[in-house]
Amino acid sequence: MNKKQLLKPFQDLKHEIDKLKKKHLVQGLVDKFHAEKKSLEKRIEKTVSDEMKKAKKFMNEQKKELNKIQKKVEVALKKKKSSSKKKTTTKTTKKAAAKATNKVAAKVTKKKASSK
Repeated sequence: MNKKQLLKPFQDLKHEIDKLKKKHLVQGLVDKFHAEKKSLEKRIEKTVSDEMKKAKKFMNEQKKELNKIQKKVEVALKKKKSSSKKKTTTKTTKKAAAKATNKVAAKVTKKKASSK
């Protein structure tokens, strides 16, 4: 056996160790990437949940404002309807009263004319 044949297994082992070292570095990088990925996912989830909370709060505020406006509009419509009903009622009563006075006046004049 010569020297090269004896050193061959050691050199193979050295190459295997170098490959494992490289794999270990690659694995370390992969681990770093996974850790960074997890931290980014957490940030994204937090940001999304914060934005969702803001959006819900905004929607609730807008809903409250719309309800206030709707109540004001309903009150205004009720006032308008009630005032228009009062106007028509007073107009009809005035007309009826005018007709009644005209009839009474006509009867009174007829009675005066017939009694003379």
